[in-house]
This record gives sequence, structure tokens and C-alpha cells, in this order.
Amino acid sequence: MAIRKGRTQKALIRCASSLLLVALFLLSACNVAYLEKFAQFDAHQGNYEEAVQDLTKAIRYAPRDPVPRAGRAYLYQKMGRHDEAIADYTKAIELDPTDDELYLMRGLAYSLKGDEDRAIVDYSKAIEIDPHSSDAYFNRAKAWEAKGNNEESLKDYQAAARLGNSRAQGILMARKIAW
Repeated sequence: MAIRKGRTQKALIRCASSLLLVALFLLSACNVAYLEKFAQFDAHQGNYEEAVQDLTKAIRYAPRDPVPRAGRAYLYQKMGRHDEAIADYTKAIELDPTDDELYLMRGLAYSLKGDEDRAIVDYSKAIEIDPHSSDAYFNRAKAWEAKGNNEESLKDYQAAARLGNSRAQGILMARKIAW
């Protein structure tokens, strides 16, 4: 009887421990979603620093989730903190190297810093992942143009226009160039 009681207690302890771990996991997932929504609200109100703090907490809860890191990178970019944005986009890319939007956004951060060479590399990677990304072609065209490479710029404006990018179409119409 004493042996059975000891086994039962151990089984109950294991079961309770497992339930506690599941509860903690679910709680952390809920916290991440809650913090992301709260950050969106803060950012919408123009409270970027508070939104960054919310996303920093979300990253602590879910360090392998690229979403809060990409969100924080976007906020850093809006705040003009391009080096921090690039660092967060880089980490998000490490976590999800198949997300073309991450390369597109990091490329934009590089462009805003004036580093068109790295921007072009990132836009090219975004195009490699999603050849139908009109924004990647458009942004790469702008980067080529900033470097003075009008031939490559024109090719990318035309590709973006063919994919339906209205900004590229407007630029080409203003220059009286077909796409």
C-alpha cells in the first residue's frame, strides 16, 4: 500500500509539473500576442518608445519568434535609429531567412542610412525569394538611381511597373518610357 501511495504521489507531481509547464507556455504565448497588440496601439498613438519597450518584453518571452523583433526594427526605423533597426532585422532574418519582407525592410533601413550597396543586396535577396515583389524592384530601382546606375534603375522600374507598382508606373510615364 505504501509503495502504491508513493508511486501515485510521484505520478501526481509529474502530472502537475507538466500542467504547470503547459500553462506557462500558453501564458507566455498569450503575453507575446498581448504585448504585440499593445505595441501596435502605442505606435498608433505615436508612443514609439513605449511600443519598443512592449516589443522588447515580447522578445524576452519568445526569443525565437521573428515577428516582435521585426516590429521593433520597424519602430526603430521610424524613429531614425537605423543601426538598431538593421540589427533587429538581421536577427529576424536569422530566425526566418525565407521572409522576403524582412530583406525588403532591412534594405530600406540601409537606404535610409545611405548604404545603397547593402540595400541592393537585400532587395535582390527579396526578389530572389519573391520574384513578384513589385516593392523590392521599385526600391532596388531607387537604390540604383541613387548610385547613378540609370540602366539598372530603368530595368527595375520597368519590372516593378509590369508587376503593377503605381509609383514605378508614374515615374516611367513622367519620363515617357514604356514598360
